[in-house]
Amino acid sequence: MNDHGTPVRIQRIRRTRAYEEIVRQLQALIAEGHLKPGDRLMTERELAEQFGVSRVTVRQALSVLQAMGLTESRIGNGTYARKSEAAVVTVLAPVLNPPHSGLLEQLELRRLIEPEVARLAAKRATPAQTQDMAHFIELQEQMLSAGRSFVDEDSAFHLAIARSAGNDLVFRMMASIHDLLRDTREKSLNTREGMIHSLAGHRQILEAILRQDPKAAHRATLRHIRAVEAGILRNHQPTTRSDESQNDDA
Repeated sequence: MNDHGTPVRIQRIRRTRAYEEIVRQLQALIAEGHLKPGDRLMTERELAEQFGVSRVTVRQALSVLQAMGLTESRIGNGTYARKSEAAVVTVLAPVLNPPHSGLLEQLELRRLIEPEVARLAAKRATPAQTQDMAHFIELQEQMLSAGRSFVDEDSAFHLAIARSAGNDLVFRMMASIHDLLRDTREKSLNTREGMIHSLAGHRQILEAILRQDPKAAHRATLRHIRAVEAGILRNHQPTTRSDESQNDDA
């Protein structure tokens, strides 16, 4: 129900990548005028209950909607719909996601972008933003203890870093392509060993950001991505050209 008391129809989620369906439904509600500019959305907890998903999934969807310019977050006051005509909807994802994009190409893209994003985050992250990162790490620990893969929680952690970089264009770009990079996360997190190594890398990245050490954040992120790459190469046969990244300078 919106602020005007009008019932808003929300369908429970059936898809594997649930956040995409949440984005689609909320985007449609805004475009069709069911959610008007200035209307406050339900809380994360309420949306999670309505959609039948976790709050992490809702948070991912809201991050994408904000990157698209369709919503805005007001600290301490919730998330609000914005004018759809003011939205900036990026086209990077379809351009960068050809049908046969390979894992090594995705990893190379991550190495080019994510260490620099972490460097900015170490300079600019607020206490509230680092708390979000820590929260996603806690969720990953819980999933690991339960023997479940934490692909969504992994994505949410990296999006939280991008948000804290303090550059709206960087965040929009990362939000637009983070699903493209999902393959690398699914492949690296399909074993317990992979999840343990990934979690350790995330802790090191967060520690560097908390210390406000940009160089350490850059190094920790690059080391993390290279560890992900090594794990994937051990367990999967790549479909693209050989990669020479191990000889790159950090």
